Amino acid sequence: MSAVFPVPDYFYWFFSFLCASPALIFWSAQFPKKRLTWTVLGLIFFLGSLTALAAPIQIKATALSCLFWSVTAAFWAYTEYAKDQKKDAASKSSLEELIKKSEETSSRLSDLKLEMVKIEREQKKTLALYGAVKSLAQALGWEDTKPILESAVEQYLGATSYSFYVGSSGGNSDFDMLLCRGLHDSPGSSAASLKKCLGEHSLSYRQVCVIHSPEEAIVVPFEDNGEVLGLFYSRIPHGANSDEFLKSSKIFAGEIAFAFRRLKLFQDVENLSRIDGLTGAHRRGEFEERLRHEIIRARTFKTTVGILMLDIDHFKKLNDRYGHPFGDQVLKRVGEILNASVYETDFVARYGGEEFVVILPRAEPAGALRKAETIRASIEAEKFSIAFETVSATVSIGMSHFPRDAFEPAALLAEADRALYAAKAGGRNQVVDASQVKKSQ
Repeated sequence: MSAVFPVPDYFYWFFSFLCASPALIFWSAQFPKKRLTWTVLGLIFFLGSLTALAAPIQIKATALSCLFWSVTAAFWAYTEYAKDQKKDAASKSSLEELIKKSEETSSRLSDLKLEMVKIEREQKKTLALYGAVKSLAQALGWEDTKPILESAVEQYLGATSYSFYVGSSGGNSDFDMLLCRGLHDSPGSSAASLKKCLGEHSLSYRQVCVIHSPEEAIVVPFEDNGEVLGLFYSRIPHGANSDEFLKSSKIFAGEIAFAFRRLKLFQDVENLSRIDGLTGAHRRGEFEERLRHEIIRARTFKTTVGILMLDIDHFKKLNDRYGHPFGDQVLKRVGEILNASVYETDFVARYGGEEFVVILPRAEPAGALRKAETIRASIEAEKFSIAFETVSATVSIGMSHFPRDAFEPAALLAEADRALYAAKAGGRNQVVDASQVKKSQ
């Protein structure tokens, strides 16, 4: 019978340590550096081996078995933890990749949002321009275009300081202001200052250009078939790109030019119906309507109106001797002299044949008489050349005055006609006042 050796107390402590080794492996594996894990494994193997060697013979097999399974359990624990760590690393990598893709997607969405905002802005601008073109197609006069152009410029171009000019009806290079907004002490505030500014920069109103002094601005002509119908002047808005603003302005001018052409044609047709094509004076129907309004205004505001009736002396003889083209030349020049001799508030009309009439609102009798004498002298001084001959023409003028001579338009005109007849009867080339005719009767 074999002897039974007592089991030392330290063996139970080592045995307990070996049993706890898997837990120690899990604990040590939590640290980033793996040196601690390998140290714990070494310590387990060392203490386990020491325990197995120091164990009494009757439990040596049990101690070796315990060592084997504890080391095996420790390796298994470490292996499982390593697998978990690998899975965590893969998950972390996938998460990082997802975050990166998410950031890229967010960036693309931001770019798309900016692009959408830009597209919406361009769409609004295009709709504003389309609306302006559509509205301008229905406009019947220049006054109708003002609110339409204002809205289009502010919505399509984003400009707040600008002006529009329309080619003058005279067919020359002069321009009349259509509207002006936000321009004070600016080259674009008047046609004269704009023309001067273009000249100083050696620029032509026919070319699209950018002005850098005295302010950043653009000038764009409204052109159709080589004819400049109008001009658009605008300060470049603060923060705007000058090239982009100029490009948009050119598109704007190109779309609006047709409206200027259309309105100019309407204006020409209207002028043909109101203005005598040969003399540049208003037609008789326009005169009668204007005289009626002036008499009503004079009655309302207690003012005066003067009437001059002119007739070219011996006009039939001029026609018969020199031909109708020469007669037309005389009529045209007389019309030019009359238009140049009166104020903008006065009204010149061709009454019929070689007769003309002039309305002088708010004119006193003495002032109207002086005006008539100036006109008579100017026409008498005019020389007409035909072949090798120089010919003069004269006019006889009759004058009447509201309310001195009559209260109604027809009666006032009749008094002027009676005075004209007296001027012709008195030798022609003179001015006769209706009041003189009444006194002689």
